[in-house]
Amino acid sequence: MGERLVFCSALFTVMVSQELYTVDYGSNVTLECNFDTEGHVELKDLRASLQKVGNNTSLHSERATLLEEHLSLGKALFHIPQVQMSDAGQYRCLIIYRVAGDYKYLTLKVKASYKKINTQILKIPGVDEVELTCQAEGYPLAEVSWPNVSVPANTSHTKTPEGLYRVTSVLRLKPHPGRNFSCVFWNANMKELTSAVIDPYGDLEPKISSNWLLPVVILSLVIALVFITLMTPLRKPLFRKLYCRK
Repeated sequence: MGERLVFCSALFTVMVSQELYTVDYGSNVTLECNFDTEGHVELKDLRASLQKVGNNTSLHSERATLLEEHLSLGKALFHIPQVQMSDAGQYRCLIIYRVAGDYKYLTLKVKASYKKINTQILKIPGVDEVELTCQAEGYPLAEVSWPNVSVPANTSHTKTPEGLYRVTSVLRLKPHPGRNFSCVFWNANMKELTSAVIDPYGDLEPKISSNWLLPVVILSLVIALVFITLMTPLRKPLFRKLYCRK
């Protein structure tokens, strides 16, 4: 029979100085576990792994790399580069030394600040109104508000392939000279607030209705056709004169 693995803290102990890691999306993180063998460590008898826990199962994390040069110091460091939303979750740090072993749980939370807010101003044809749009990506889902505005905004969100929330808020109103508006993104889970200021009279883009676009296209085609029709008879005498001169 093979040797029996004993999970006993008296023989071998795994410790963590930090149970929760909250990191920014796209950054790097190193999860740390410390262990005590009560003496010299024989690295050939040591095995360390980081397992992601989910749905009552534990799978080895392919995203984490063990920094083996720190094992002799009693540290198991697992490096995860360019953290993605899919990296968030609970991990089990398992270390086995000879016939003894121990583990501890770590939690990784990933946040993405709504720091880049894209704005757009559209002039509504036929009326003295504009559409103000604010759009940003982040995580977790943020709330959007427009301070000092009584008109309700239309706010929606979608999920990006990377797992981020793309939040779009549209406000339609009648602008007043000298008055700016601001949209505020509030990430309640992370206690983060970002905002952008919009000048309704700056960088106006006309909103072209699809009903207007079709006549414009047809008129352009008609003008081009008439021009070609008129030019065709004139080209033949011109070419004939040029040929005679030669």
